[in-house]
Amino acid sequence: MTDDLLARLAKLDAAPRTEPTAAEIDREETLLRTVLSDTERPARSVGTTFRRPLVRRTAFTLAGGLAAGLAFVAVAGGLPGLGGGGPLPSSELASWTPTPNALDISAGKGSAAEKTCLEVAGYTPDKPSPTIANADVRGKVASMIVIWGKDDASYCLAASDGTGLMMAIDPTVEVDADALTLDTLGARGSDDGEFNYALGSVGSDVKDVTVRDSGKTIHATVQDGRWTAWWPDGDPDGLITGTVTVTLTDGTTRSVTGDELMAQRPE
Repeated sequence: MTDDLLARLAKLDAAPRTEPTAAEIDREETLLRTVLSDTERPARSVGTTFRRPLVRRTAFTLAGGLAAGLAFVAVAGGLPGLGGGGPLPSSELASWTPTPNALDISAGKGSAAEKTCLEVAGYTPDKPSPTIANADVRGKVASMIVIWGKDDASYCLAASDGTGLMMAIDPTVEVDADALTLDTLGARGSDDGEFNYALGSVGSDVKDVTVRDSGKTIHATVQDGRWTAWWPDGDPDGLITGTVTVTLTDGTTRSVTGDELMAQRPE
C-alpha cells in the first residue's frame, strides 16, 4: 500500500484527530448511555420519557462544607431538548411559581397528574402500586417522585393538559443530619419551552433547600429524605449558576455555589 493511498484513506477516518476533552467524553458517554437504555416506543400520546444522564453525586454539610471523597457528582448539563420548544407546553411553564404548593394526589389536579405520570411510566393495574413522594405543583405543572421499589425511582413532571415526562433517578441515600446531596441536574427543551431541574437527598435536620439560579429563587420541596426543584429559563447547559442554601431545623443556614458543587466531581 503506497504512502499516497494511506494519506487519502486517512482523510476518510472518522476518528477525531485530537484527543477528546473531558467535557466531550462526558457528552459522548451520556449520549451512549441514553441510547442503550432507551427501550421505550418512539411515540407516546401522553408525553416523553427521558432517561437519567450519566450521574455522579456530591454533598456538603453545615459542619464541614463540601464533603470530599463521595461516590458521585451530577454531570454538567442534561439531555438534549426538543427543537423549537420542549416536552411541556410553554404556556404551562409560564405559570411557574418559585414556591411550590403541596399536591394532593387523592383528588382533582393531583389525581390527574399522578395518572399522567403513571401512564408515561407504562404502569398497568397488574403491577404493584408505586409510592408517590415530593408531590407538588408550581402553577399548572405538577412534579413528583414515583417509587417502584427499594432501588427503582423516577422523577416526573406533568402539565395540566395531560402531557408529561419522566426520568429515572437514584434512590435516596443516607447522609449526615445536616447534609445535602446533589444527585442530578439538567435542562430540557429550548426557547420558551426550556426548564431546568435539580434534586438530591437530605439529612434529617434539613428543613429547607433554596436554589438561586439565573435571577430566580427556587424553594425546593423537601420530603422523606429528598429534595426536588425545577424552574424555567435557567442555564441552558443545566448548571446551577448561583447557590444552593440549606436551612436546618434550628434555623442555621449554609450556602454553597453551583460551581463548588461541580468542582467536587471525582476524576
